[in-house]
Amino acid sequence: MGTRTLNSKRNIIVGILSNCLIPVFAFVIKSATVRYFSVDYNGLTGFFASVLQVLNIAELGFSTAIIVNLYKPLKENDAAAICGILAYFRRIYRIIGLVILAGGILVCPFLKKLIGDTGVIGENIYILYFIYLAEKVCGYLLFAYKEALFNAAQRFDITKTVYVIIYFVRGCLQLLALIVFRSFYIFAAVFLLATVVYNLALNILSKKKFAQYYPEGNIDEATKKEVIKQVAGLSVSNVLGVSRDSLNSIIVTSYLGLYIAGQYSNYLTIYDAVIGFFLIITKAIQASIGNSIVSESVEKNYADLTRMEFLHNIFVTACAAYMICLYQPFMKLWMGEKLMFSDPVMMLFVLYFYIRAMSEVKNAYFSALGYWWKAKWIFVAEAIVVITLMLVLGKLFDVAGIIIAPSISILTVNYIGTTHLLFKEYFNSGKKEFYTNRIIYTVITVIICSIAWYLCTLIPYEGIPGLAVRIAVCTLVLLLTVPAVMFAIKRKYMKEALGFIIQIIKA
Repeated sequence: MGTRTLNSKRNIIVGILSNCLIPVFAFVIKSATVRYFSVDYNGLTGFFASVLQVLNIAELGFSTAIIVNLYKPLKENDAAAICGILAYFRRIYRIIGLVILAGGILVCPFLKKLIGDTGVIGENIYILYFIYLAEKVCGYLLFAYKEALFNAAQRFDITKTVYVIIYFVRGCLQLLALIVFRSFYIFAAVFLLATVVYNLALNILSKKKFAQYYPEGNIDEATKKEVIKQVAGLSVSNVLGVSRDSLNSIIVTSYLGLYIAGQYSNYLTIYDAVIGFFLIITKAIQASIGNSIVSESVEKNYADLTRMEFLHNIFVTACAAYMICLYQPFMKLWMGEKLMFSDPVMMLFVLYFYIRAMSEVKNAYFSALGYWWKAKWIFVAEAIVVITLMLVLGKLFDVAGIIIAPSISILTVNYIGTTHLLFKEYFNSGKKEFYTNRIIYTVITVIICSIAWYLCTLIPYEGIPGLAVRIAVCTLVLLLTVPAVMFAIKRKYMKEALGFIIQIIKA
């Protein structure tokens, strides 16, 4: 338990620090792009990222399946099995890289049609696209497969630290490209260079940290069948992820043009920064959960789930409150009033954040158990629902319809379906308590966010002083309401959560 707690602590600390630094550079770079080029360029880069994420569906979820299948041999220190899995993973990744390259080339004839009017874009969009495509492909052809070893060994903190350092250098070079050289070609090429350097660093570190594990040999037929079965389910899950998180930018660009896509990309940057905080935390504890599942009882894991859900919701509530109070003032200060969406559209981003974030702890257990194949029809149903809703609601309500579509699909199909499956197949009992807690947490979040938002609308100040006052007001509301309400409603969970925090701090 001590090792799992220590690893989780290290992973969470590094994850939080990285999630504080990375968004800062993202904001600075987007600001420089708008100032020295145009908001259309942010729309273009967001469009390319979405197209390549759609192509990345060829990965099918092999990395997640491999990590799950590494938990047991790492625990048992079975070097032969680990080496065989790595060799298999390397072969698969190289095939995937070539498939993505071929798919990227096939997309080329449709780029102009998807983008429409390129507006103020002066560069050749095909050259830019091929640079971004090369960046996506090179990791698969080099050493990206070795990242799975660090993640399965609960040393996510190592790879994340290296990534942040490279990201920092990359950001500095990109700022030089924008401000000094005024070249978007150099800006894009730095992406490719940074990915190559990160892969070389992964290779060097893996040889030092895990010298006994190298890609050699073969995996046994039972493991291969299990991986293929899990990948079959994960591939459906990946289609869902692409449908929910990548097609939206493509649809925004196709329906509304690069300018609106640029606005959407700016708002999405803030959303990504906040949701990334939670994704990093759940990724940091993912391996520990996997280790706990193979080591502890079902009852112990259910107790951990309820405790982490409670703690998680406190943080989700705080982030939702800050988002709804600060989103618009920050956007006005950052990009100016002309590049702002309306308040209702902003609130849809906050709603999407809450619905997505509230599932993360449950999803961590779901993923650690490898239930993707069991959930294949849930993922198929959600993919159909979200694509249909984005296309229909996007036509009817423009960007608002595209934003709300995934919120509806997650809530009505994914959350209910995967929760039912998780409790049916693993926990066996406690589903009623789980749902009751979620309803209580959601009501509390809505009330607290409403109070904070209303009070912030009464603040007459603008600019940095207004932002500072809103932060103070929101913080005061959270401090006065969240601990008291949570303690009054869930006293037992509050005591267990505090004990859990103390345990992590002491680890």
